[in-house]
Formats: sequence, structure tokens, C-alpha cells
Amino acid sequence: MRIERSATSVSWIPSNSLPPILKIPFEKRFMHYDPPPPLKLTDLEGMRQRGEFRFANHLGAWIDVESGQITGAGYSGGLIMGVTPFTAGPIRLMLPTKRNPEIRHEPQVVRDEVTFVQTAGNRPGFSVMRPSVHWPFILTRPFTIWTTIELTVKADGSCRQRLVGASPFPRHWLYDDQGQLVEKAALTRPRIWLRSVFGTHTPWGGEDEAPVVAPPESELERALSEQIMHPDRRPTVRSLRAGDYLFRQAERSTSVALVLDGNFEVSVDDEIVGSVGPGTVVGERAVLEAGERTAGLRAVTDARVAEVPAEDLSAELLGQLSLGHRRENDP
Repeated sequence: MRIERSATSVSWIPSNSLPPILKIPFEKRFMHYDPPPPLKLTDLEGMRQRGEFRFANHLGAWIDVESGQITGAGYSGGLIMGVTPFTAGPIRLMLPTKRNPEIRHEPQVVRDEVTFVQTAGNRPGFSVMRPSVHWPFILTRPFTIWTTIELTVKADGSCRQRLVGASPFPRHWLYDDQGQLVEKAALTRPRIWLRSVFGTHTPWGGEDEAPVVAPPESELERALSEQIMHPDRRPTVRSLRAGDYLFRQAERSTSVALVLDGNFEVSVDDEIVGSVGPGTVVGERAVLEAGERTAGLRAVTDARVAEVPAEDLSAELLGQLSLGHRRENDP
């Protein structure tokens, strides 16, 4: 019996994620940020044609099983090329990208499961130009981006997947065999990407980087995040260093924040009770309970958040969200 399973990463550029040097073509609307991908993939090819992501790493794999024993295994899927949307007046172009060859590790069979690891990536048809002290005084570096996915398939047909490597930029989301979002890179680090990701400093030169990951947001948080980041609303975007507090327990405030980048630990009475990452909406409890923070949130990594006054958001949705955030009542 042959069992086929897959995992897919989608890499995209979120709004407000670029340093000033790269923002100019986006602010002039020559280039475009990407809309957040869906929580469940249903039309990846349509997304590609519309230019809604930079590339997708599709790891398809199969195993043969006879009488509960694994008798064979192999790969069956790879990179899905993205395009770079470019607008000049009334003209909208979809510029092709350059493919990097997939790196596929030999399938590893351990008892009743097989683990597959695949790296894929690409770069657009242009490069970053940077000044140099040496002739010709200008260096060009390609915008290389990639992900490395690990997929483990068991003889009973179950599987699990992990994002084990990724470029520091842009955002990378990982989907399971059913197309459900299961994991995301918690950080977008464009300055590190610009400074260090070139030449041998990629998987094709022998270097990869394990990303900081976070679980996906809920559908409710997605609805609230769309309200917070709506084009007609200008949230206050704050940057925090690792160790900084976003909220302190018992302080008075009624703003609500959307985590854009980074991971935070949640504490109640100085005890850590959970963690949150990108896509999470926090701070709603203070709005509903006398304007006092019921938990502290401290950045574990460098982070960015978007804050808005609570009255700008749906009170009904905030009430629903608070039901899942009563960490101080957990045993």
C-alpha cells in the first residue's frame, strides 16, 4: 500500500515589515505587500497567479507499506514558483523569479516512520545594491529566501511536520497535509537578511537557520486583526526588545494590541502561564474588566505590535476572545 502525504510553506511580505531602505518602492506603490494567507489553503495556484506570496515550498512524499513494514519511500513534490508584482501607472506586471535547486535529504527510516527534509527557495530577477569600500564600490546581493521543511510519515498513515529552517525574511507559514495552518515563523528580520544572507550564507552555501516559531492564530483573532490593520485605521506600531513589557499586570489601560512579530510570555502573579506569537490579539480583558490589565506580557524576542483603542473594535468579538484568555483561572 502506498501512502502519500505533504506539507507546504508559504512565504509572504507582511505590511509594515520593511526597513526604510526597502520601503520606498512599496510606499510609491511600485511594489506591493502581500495579504495574509488564509488559515486553510484551498487555492494555492490561484494565489500564485494573483501574486499573493513570494514562493511556496511543497514537500510531497510517499511511503510503501506491506504488513505494517515500510518497504520504500521517496519525494514527489517541490518548489512552487511565486511572482513579484510590479505596478507602473496603469500597468501591472507579474515578474518571474529565479529558482534555486531543491535540497532533499535522503529519507530516514526509523522503525515505523520515515522522515523527509526538503529545502526550497528562490529570488527575484533583481538584486540589492550596496556601497562597498572596494572596487567597483558597489555590491549586488540577491534577495534569496527559503524554507526547510521536515515531514515525518508513519506506517499507519499519520504524519507530522515542522519548519526547521528559514531565511530571516519574509514571513513563513507552514501548512499540514490537509492545508491547515499549523506553525509560523515568529520573526521577520529584514535587516539581518540584508546584512548577512548572501553568497555562502544560505543552504546552497551550506548554512541554514532554525526559525523561532509560534502556533497559528484563531479565526476570531484573524477577524480582529483585519479590523486592527484595516486601511482606514492607522494603528500605533511599537517595537520592543527582548525583555521589554508590552503590558504589566494591574496597570490601567484600554488599548488592544495585535502581535505582528515576536513571541511574548504571559504571566499572572509573577507565574508564567502561557505564550503568544504573531497574529494573537491581546489586551481585551482590561477593556471588559474595569480597565485594569489582568496579566503581564513580556517580549521573549524582539517584537512589534500594532495598538488601537478598544472602542475601535467590535465589543462582541472582544467578549468572545476574552473567554479563551482567562489564564489566571486555569488550574
